[in-house]
Amino acid sequence: MAEITCPECGTTTELLAVRRAADEFCRQCDYPLFWAPSSVPITTPGGNSAATLRRLPGAGGRRRVGSRICPSCGELNSLSETHCTRCDADLAPAPLPPPPPAPEPEPEPVAYVPLEPAPVAPWWTWWLLGGALAATVIVPIIYENLN
Repeated sequence: MAEITCPECGTTTELLAVRRAADEFCRQCDYPLFWAPSSVPITTPGGNSAATLRRLPGAGGRRRVGSRICPSCGELNSLSETHCTRCDADLAPAPLPPPPPAPEPEPEPVAYVPLEPAPVAPWWTWWLLGGALAATVIVPIIYENLN
């Protein structure tokens, strides 16, 4: 057992270990003695059970081995907790879904180039072609008849 002197009123109290129990307040001024600086062990030796504190009051507190830090508020939680004791956030949130794949770029439109119509031969070329064809057929016949 160790003696702790109350910083408020100076009363000395004997404590075996600091456990944040009702007997750890000053009997004179009701000051929380677990906040007072002392050499008293935080818990009973070898007492790393579920009954032990996971943190002391204050900004940083003291970590117990195997505590889980809340991803939302930073509170220290025991390993058996599934939700934060301070903000009730999930201590093992589901991973974020992967971002959707980037959309494929649209193919560039193909420019439509209208084909120029084939030039139409003038009307007299048909007569000329017909005349040449007739001459190649008729001239040999006439030539044979003359001989």
